Amino acid sequence: MGSLQFGMVGFDITPRLHPQFGAWGTTAGLTKIDLPLLGRCVVLDQGGLRLIWFGMDLIGQAVPGTNKIRGELAEALGLEVSQIIWSTSQTHSSGALPGSNITGSSIADLSRQDFVFANVEHRRFLNRCIDAAREAIGRLQAVKISAGVGFCDSMCYNRRLPTAAGGVKFSRDYQEGIRNPKPFDTTIGLLRFENKQSETLGAIFNFGCHPATMIDDCYVSPDWVGTARQYVQDAIGGAPAMFVQGFLGDVLCYHIFGGPAQARQTGARLGQAAAKAMGTLVPVKGELLSHKVQAIHLPCRPMYGRRELDDELNMRHSFIKDLQRDPHLTWCGGMNFPEQFSAEQKLASVNLQIDYLEKGVEMLAADQKPSPTLPLVLGVIRIGNLATVYAPGEIFTTVGMQIRHLSSFDHMLVCGDTNGLLGYIGNDEEINRGGYETDTFWKMIGHDGFRLAPGKGTADRIVKTSLELLGRG
Repeated sequence: MGSLQFGMVGFDITPRLHPQFGAWGTTAGLTKIDLPLLGRCVVLDQGGLRLIWFGMDLIGQAVPGTNKIRGELAEALGLEVSQIIWSTSQTHSSGALPGSNITGSSIADLSRQDFVFANVEHRRFLNRCIDAAREAIGRLQAVKISAGVGFCDSMCYNRRLPTAAGGVKFSRDYQEGIRNPKPFDTTIGLLRFENKQSETLGAIFNFGCHPATMIDDCYVSPDWVGTARQYVQDAIGGAPAMFVQGFLGDVLCYHIFGGPAQARQTGARLGQAAAKAMGTLVPVKGELLSHKVQAIHLPCRPMYGRRELDDELNMRHSFIKDLQRDPHLTWCGGMNFPEQFSAEQKLASVNLQIDYLEKGVEMLAADQKPSPTLPLVLGVIRIGNLATVYAPGEIFTTVGMQIRHLSSFDHMLVCGDTNGLLGYIGNDEEINRGGYETDTFWKMIGHDGFRLAPGKGTADRIVKTSLELLGRG
């Protein structure tokens, strides 16, 4: 079988700024660079199995678009697509990677862009990733892995605040959110890679929280991830550290609608805790590398009936009329808009939902049936008593906590936003509550066509399949 081989490279992916269309030539609102966007490429190789894992300061994009990038990288590197693992930090300040339909910075019209400039940026970006992977392959050497955890309970909170009527409020205030009885995961997963001479080659740190401090701002930035990563790199002598997002679907960072200084404050909270814990890691037992993936189909809620669609449409049209009289209104369809949103931003968001609902009316009239399930591909990497579960989308934090608790592995990374953004996935209790993540978000055609929201049982299915892939259940 041979010893486990490891190579790691850090590289810059900061976009160029177009004079009219901003970052990447796609996101006009992003006109300044705060901190550089960085990418990390890790290569694991043993006995004919090679995995190339990217960790990127990007908002990410839908699964089909992500698979296209993975396919291009796999072809250039002579690998299968399944060997390319693509994790994004979900920073809301990266701008839209050319070809994406997701900006991460509120409402933006991605049809207004310089397509020639954007295509050049896309090619430049892919070439940087390909070059980094080849360089990491060239650095492969035998490795020792240490693992452990840190804890940080002061930089995030569960944003889904239950209401007395059984619904949910999207909380955007830390002081309010921290009183929420719903949990968030304080665990920082940590890995350190050293060669046989005990020289540090790199590290991975894993935590679940939206990097949304600078949402709807003018800065390109990795948000709090950049500051946290620097603390970790300083703790390991300057070797590259890769951040991998956790299951973050209902977890928000300390500040939102803030600026660079606040992002640094939040990043310092996590980074200091992670750096302190780096000195407590213990050797991973065993080095046999294995990789499993499995496609599952998650159940969706039932298709809307005509009366339900009409009621939803009427409610939104009424909100638009009321908004003309009072532009400060925030609640619409069980979802509260940010108070920072202008009336135009609220109107744009509601119109996206109306487009979705009208498409539903058309489909009913034509007797067209949407898919009753959502495809999701789960993956597991195992090295001795260390395991990583990864999944696309923004899965709720309790799902990851449950997987970690039920797993028999001494060391566990739970990684979301990997191989694409499927969408938010909550447990049954949260599906009953509705709100943005389990209802409103899914009423948008632009993300990946007309889709029904995940139904009850989806979270349980993810937990069960993850444990099966890990060798439990």
